[in-house]
Amino acid sequence: MALGHTIPELLDRGCELAAGTGARFHQWTAGQWQSWSFSAFRQTAADWAAGLAAWGVSPGERVALIMYSDVQFGLADMACLLSRLVTVPVEPSQPAASTRFMLQDSGARTVVVSSRALLLRLLRQQAIAETVCRAVVVDASETLSLPSEQLPDRLEIITSARLRQLGQSAPTRREIYPSDLATIVYTADESGGLKGAMLTHENLSADIWAAFSSMPRLTLGEAETALSFLPLNHIFARAFLYGHYRYGHHVYFSTPKRVMKHLQAVRPTIFITVPRLLEKVYEQVEVSVKKTRGWRGWLLRWGWQLAQQEQLSWSAYLQLWIARWLVFRPLRQAFGGRLRYFICGGAALKPEIAIAFHAVGLPVKQGYGLTETSSVVSYTRGRWSQPGTVGVPIPGVELRLAKDGEVLVKSPYTMQGYYHNPAATQAVLDADGWFHTGDYGEFSPEGLLRLCGCKKQLFKLSTGKYIMPQPIEAQLRQSALVQQAVVVGPQQKFCAALIFPERSSLAIEAASVGLSLSREALLTNSIILARYQTLVDRINAELPHWSTIKRFCLLEAQLDAQLSRAEIYQQFAAAIDSLYRDRDVTAVEPPAVRSRLPLLLRPLASLRGFAH
Repeated sequence: MALGHTIPELLDRGCELAAGTGARFHQWTAGQWQSWSFSAFRQTAADWAAGLAAWGVSPGERVALIMYSDVQFGLADMACLLSRLVTVPVEPSQPAASTRFMLQDSGARTVVVSSRALLLRLLRQQAIAETVCRAVVVDASETLSLPSEQLPDRLEIITSARLRQLGQSAPTRREIYPSDLATIVYTADESGGLKGAMLTHENLSADIWAAFSSMPRLTLGEAETALSFLPLNHIFARAFLYGHYRYGHHVYFSTPKRVMKHLQAVRPTIFITVPRLLEKVYEQVEVSVKKTRGWRGWLLRWGWQLAQQEQLSWSAYLQLWIARWLVFRPLRQAFGGRLRYFICGGAALKPEIAIAFHAVGLPVKQGYGLTETSSVVSYTRGRWSQPGTVGVPIPGVELRLAKDGEVLVKSPYTMQGYYHNPAATQAVLDADGWFHTGDYGEFSPEGLLRLCGCKKQLFKLSTGKYIMPQPIEAQLRQSALVQQAVVVGPQQKFCAALIFPERSSLAIEAASVGLSLSREALLTNSIILARYQTLVDRINAELPHWSTIKRFCLLEAQLDAQLSRAEIYQQFAAAIDSLYRDRDVTAVEPPAVRSRLPLLLRPLASLRGFAH
């Protein structure tokens, strides 16, 4: 374990490595890559840090980063850390009420926003809390033209260019300690609220250093190239960025919409993702297998059948080796053709997808971690690789199972607690220092951790987004037409709902529109379904886009209130499966774009349009 370090120290080491190798940070801007050397990145961040100090932002203050996931986020984050400030990352697209809560709860008096347009939108939505008195807008100009009628009198605004000028005229670097609080990262709780996990410099630097140092044959310097597209306000992507600082790697910042195109252009050796991207690729291959005709179709079906098998005979393995080069080479090229560390986290990856990717020559390392553990707890690697598991712990992490099967974690990387929320802290951190994850697990005979479900009411989509089902269910139950509702979607690509109608209200509604049908027939009647769709649409309008209910079904059955969520999912498994069954296999992805991929897998061109 590498304890006793700060995050800026990781960048300092990376600068030493990059000075002799030429590794750089790269941002896609205006149709081309714009690059920063490690030393230029560090100097810009240091200038911003000195500017914040000259502007009167005191050590220990919380600074909210309402920013897109690009190199500017990295600069603002590092500037705050250098100035001994505490960052509060905020997703720009989340509901205004959530943004406002984070700013109020953290006591942030300064915000950094990615653009003038974003600042104006936040002000219109009244997302900027009254406690905020300073705003930094990332802009290359010294002054910013803003409509005065939209600006609160309390808010002093400065551009990043002007901030840098302030810093250059009064250069300073504050003393930073490993025990200093580095960030407060807000996560969802079961009631629909938010709680801020407090992580120190040592928590984060030591965790990612342990994770990187345990990657087999990971090299220092420009030999490794990382492509980053996941949200940096989540600890998963941000921790990996810190690891790339330490190791002096090339880092390219992409977006969900451009990531498939950039994979082919950048050809990274390191790529972290969430299951949803891999699911999209898997689904698109399935479409190709079904739609392609002639000899190409025969080859695809032959290779894909081999790729589905976990256990292969020697003859089948030889066939798969041939298929990797004859059939699946274009798929590997779609990911750049150089991947050495293909890491999936944020949510569980389905075993069949892991098996298929390994078979085609793209082995995926599956990881497990939480915001409260500074990101990485365990991951598959080397001989500890088995589909359906998340491997073994990284150095410094202890794992054990509680009597009920809950996964417990103990390490020096565990958070300090939830900000201003001692009750929530005591609920998950026991007296012996074990963090109660809220996830059920078991160990394989080889000692690998396998996740088996959630003890907590929260669940994750395959996009890595947390869903709080109870508040959504409560809103559905407020309608006279709904007796009970269950939101579903663990490890799926979107949320859906099982709705149990209130029988008498449903009968009245049917009579009001002249329907005289049996109860079962009413549940599939287009007029009745439209009434419930109106209800769902009204609720969706108030939810973050990732939490909206995309599909629902009406069920005649009675819901036993004593059942756990897992038992409900099991009892109504057939209904849930029907909600996620592709109703039109040709509509799984957006319309295909012409591709440079070889003809055999040309349908994979639509993966360029992946949207997280």
